[in-house]
Amino acid sequence: MTSATIQNQFIQICPAGAFYATVGSEPDDARALLLQLLSTDVSLPFSHELIMELTDLEEDEAKELFDKLIDKNFVQLSKTPVRVMDDSIEKILPGLLKDLSNTSKVALADDHGFCLGSTGYDADHAEALCALAADVSSLHERHRLLLNRDLSFMGESWGMLDPVGLSQVGFWVIHLGHQRFVLVIDQMPRLNHNSYVDLLSVLARRYLDY
Repeated sequence: MTSATIQNQFIQICPAGAFYATVGSEPDDARALLLQLLSTDVSLPFSHELIMELTDLEEDEAKELFDKLIDKNFVQLSKTPVRVMDDSIEKILPGLLKDLSNTSKVALADDHGFCLGSTGYDADHAEALCALAADVSSLHERHRLLLNRDLSFMGESWGMLDPVGLSQVGFWVIHLGHQRFVLVIDQMPRLNHNSYVDLLSVLARRYLDY
């Protein structure tokens, strides 16, 4: 199924697309389009003209790009408008964060280590983990060339593993333009949940700077 065969439907970002959009800061056409879709405050009806406008590409190139996003399950088309959460970020963060771990223990840190919100953790633990998240993020930044260029590792996320390699706690970095955040997720992450898309959309609408 391609964009050429579907009209009168609404663009919906899938968790894989939200992850790709924010896993790094290196610019490319797919990431730029996904970030624009994440940051919109209305449900966008699909049209070739819209994709051309958002990407500043010619029709064939825009169509090819969008079809690739569909093929990779980065986006899908819905027959009904996509719900856009419009409450304040402080109000909706706890409900979104709890869905991202199998234990419902999650915290969100900014790049200075400030705790923007948490669920499941004691307040003191959440603040300490967010401070640690900023240190981990800075550590990765110092070794970025080795990890991401020389060794071709994807992303900037780190974790503490148990003896069989399962995560006890993970630090998942989110890039939104020049802004950087870290999700602290206890045990098994659930980044395939729609709340992950909603969280990144809320953050993009508030913090994304082009």
